[in-house]
Amino acid sequence: MSNKLIVSLIAIIFAPMSHGWNYKEQDKWPEACQGAIAQSPIDLDESHMVKLAMNPFMLRNWDEEYNATMTNNGHTILVELASRQPLAITGGGLPGQYKLVQFHFHWGAEHTVEGKRKALESHFVAHNTRYRSAVEAQKYRNGLAVIAVLYDEADRQNDEFNPIVENLQKIRKTKQKTVIKINPLKLLPKELTTFYRYFGSLTTPDCNDVVVWTVLSNVVPISRDQVKKFATIEDHEGKKLFRNYRFVQPLNGRTVFEIHTDECPC
Repeated sequence: MSNKLIVSLIAIIFAPMSHGWNYKEQDKWPEACQGAIAQSPIDLDESHMVKLAMNPFMLRNWDEEYNATMTNNGHTILVELASRQPLAITGGGLPGQYKLVQFHFHWGAEHTVEGKRKALESHFVAHNTRYRSAVEAQKYRNGLAVIAVLYDEADRQNDEFNPIVENLQKIRKTKQKTVIKINPLKLLPKELTTFYRYFGSLTTPDCNDVVVWTVLSNVVPISRDQVKKFATIEDHEGKKLFRNYRFVQPLNGRTVFEIHTDECPC
């Protein structure tokens, strides 16, 4: 299978170009999204979590500046890095080694914390290297791992977001793309030693329940003006995409863990 075909399939699965769904009519999403019991996002309530200690995360090749393609696919802003070396994720209690595929954004945040929604959330999507590609991995439990970062409004702007925010107008319309330079590690909190872990699903159709979720508990600041610029993006109907988060889903008996680790040797 060619590299171009693999990239195309990844884009379809993780950030669909399909016009068959939107965030305003979530009750009309495919049956798989409505009937599955391990869906995401969820509300994170520490009073009902199980506390655990685990080994730290190892993020290999993350702390570098890469060329990246940033795309408006009508549902989100998708960022794909151009790197000859895999950006690997291991440790942190993950069931294997994972390779970063892409990251994207939701405004406001999808996961809530004790019922409160943050301004923005990013998802760093990776596939288990046991499988040849993300296309294959999304068929299996624990096939995918997503690191979610929560951002909240602050008085000052976050300069690490400038490469993204300053280029949003170039991709205001659906299917438009632009090339940026970005260091993915700098979009994460400085400390990765505490996080929430649970088993869930992709938060867009077809909502495959194959994801090991890691929601970092340390929140990253971002200015209100920076957040507002995400909402200038247009959807596939040419309308402003004011918000693109899925509603919180029931736990259905799942256990959510509050994890503490040693310092991350990233």
